Amino acid sequence: MKRRSDPAVPHGEVIRPVALPETASRKSKHLGRRLMTLAGALVFLSLVLVLIHVFTSKSLQIEIDPPADSISLRGMPWPVHVQGRYLVRPGNYRLEARRAGYHPLELEIQVGTQASQTLAFSLLKLPGYLDITSAPERGVYIQIDNTSFGSAPIQRLQLEAGTYVLQATANRYLPYTRQLVIEGKHKQQDLEIQLQPGWAEVSIDSQPPHVEAWLDGTRHGQTPLRLELMAGEYRLNLHHPDYLPYTVDFLVVADQPLVLPLAKLQAGTAHVRITSIPSGASVTIDSLDKGQTPLSLALAPNTDHRITLTKPGYRPGHQILEIEPGQQKTFTMHLEAMLGTVIVQATPEDAEVLVEGKTAGRGKLRLELPSAPQRLEVRKPGYLSHTQTITPLVDTPQVIAVTLKPAAAQSRQDPPARITTHQGETLIRLDGGTFSMGAPRREQGRRTNETQHGVALQRPFYIAVREVTNAHFSAFMPSHHSGSYRGHDLSAPDLPAVNLTWDDAVRYCNWLSEREGLEPVYEEKNGTWVAKTPLPAGYRLPTESEWEWAARWRPGRMLAKYAWGDEYPPLEVTGNYADHAASGLLEDIIDGYDDGFAVAAPVGSFRPNPLGLFDLDGNVAEWCHDYHSIYPALSEETYIDPAGPATGSKHVIRGASWMRSTLSSTRLSYRDQDNKPHVDVGFRIARYLD
Repeated sequence: MKRRSDPAVPHGEVIRPVALPETASRKSKHLGRRLMTLAGALVFLSLVLVLIHVFTSKSLQIEIDPPADSISLRGMPWPVHVQGRYLVRPGNYRLEARRAGYHPLELEIQVGTQASQTLAFSLLKLPGYLDITSAPERGVYIQIDNTSFGSAPIQRLQLEAGTYVLQATANRYLPYTRQLVIEGKHKQQDLEIQLQPGWAEVSIDSQPPHVEAWLDGTRHGQTPLRLELMAGEYRLNLHHPDYLPYTVDFLVVADQPLVLPLAKLQAGTAHVRITSIPSGASVTIDSLDKGQTPLSLALAPNTDHRITLTKPGYRPGHQILEIEPGQQKTFTMHLEAMLGTVIVQATPEDAEVLVEGKTAGRGKLRLELPSAPQRLEVRKPGYLSHTQTITPLVDTPQVIAVTLKPAAAQSRQDPPARITTHQGETLIRLDGGTFSMGAPRREQGRRTNETQHGVALQRPFYIAVREVTNAHFSAFMPSHHSGSYRGHDLSAPDLPAVNLTWDDAVRYCNWLSEREGLEPVYEEKNGTWVAKTPLPAGYRLPTESEWEWAARWRPGRMLAKYAWGDEYPPLEVTGNYADHAASGLLEDIIDGYDDGFAVAAPVGSFRPNPLGLFDLDGNVAEWCHDYHSIYPALSEETYIDPAGPATGSKHVIRGASWMRSTLSSTRLSYRDQDNKPHVDVGFRIARYLD
């Protein structure tokens, strides 16, 4: 057989296999062995390191509330996560946790040396968004946890998740409060606030119609009326000139319409004001005593009324009066004096003669005087004054002979019953007594500063019959002006001096003392006026106990509660209080009472009390000598001639005034205190005998 020839080999040449070099083969085998050894060593080393890490690491469990969507723990050596726990070496690591709707948690943690450790964390919700709308739509003010956020509507208000207290207020609506829960997690929440009206519609009608309607002192027009009134208590007053006043109290409940019962007004009484010349005449109407002039009162209309005025020393005056419903009428009756002749023979011949406090002349006089009891006084500086009551007789002349004694001959056992200042102010002597000052604990209207305590007035004293007038006070302080009140003048000469301080009053007393050669009672120390101790015999303010004794003493009975008796309100005119005449000036008045004076009256305009003192119960309240203090309750101690504490911050004010009307403030035991001037606070003077 013929062999195939290979073109690459020369013809006839035999190709033989050649063996590789032995050295290269061995090198390759040695390299493979070394690599395998190195890999094994690395594996072994890794296992060793892993075992070392496993056996030296600490077990760390991380708890996230609520569970996180992702947790990352980074640090060196790298933490190993095994079945919910981490194998970590002690040291610092960076922890990151995230969950949708919550703030990311990113913080450094420290792993301690304990074998097993647990770290717990809470994720905070992202803020939520709140839209607030309201009804009414405007003017609703929003507060959340006492922080103001302005007025609704409010959009996209960002608040942290949690519970809040929301408050909403609006004019004329009831306050709104609710608990507000913000879900957070960037969720949008909507809140609509419905405020309830704080008012209700009130319907008022009357028979007859077109009557003036007043609510709590504010005029609201004429009936019929429909008013939106805020919830609360109200007093409705209806006034018509031809009808009696109508008053009703009612309660308005928010959002509940109210129709008041038809107000049926009764045909009005007529009003009459009676004055006389001279004043102070007793008035009887249809044989019933009504008081003294000047007098204002209501009368039944459409009937004849017989009015009689009487005054000692004057002939009675009579008048038949018919008055129409609602009519207001004023008339003045001139009383005819029944004169008697009085011949006064005074020694020394230049001694001054006064009748009822007014100068009649000097020395020997022939006087024609009304046939009524009158006070005759003869006086001269350096002599003891002589005072007596005379009653002139018609058609029978009387001779009064008076010889004054020098002052040095004055007997301490027989002090005069009356004295007169150089300004003509009359004071009467009161010998005092023992009484229980203050008010019983259960007395209606009693205040806490009216504790009862025993008082003994052992030192006789003089007290002024009338309050100090503007004319008297201006002689001391020409610049003083009592002013006015809502257009009503308070500065007329015969009105009581007001708008003055306690200091002003005691300075006036000192001025009087100095003018008459008496030791002043008050002195100024460090800018403050204080009384000397013991009290000198100069002019001063009445002590509070003197004032109360003079105001409340009644013959043969216990101390008076009110000037008019023991029951409130007064049934007849006895003094100047807040009354019908002041209804346009003051909110609170005594219903059905009309003394004829809107503000202060001339001093002595009303009948005196049983001691002959005017206006202690009304007209103006009065400064007293004492600092205000509260006497111990249930004390058995009797205070002798008390003049109050030596120091204090405010002084006592006693008595009611033309601004007072309540059951409490018109009581004679009512106490007040202040240092500031007032339009209804004046004073009267007092002094010891020696």
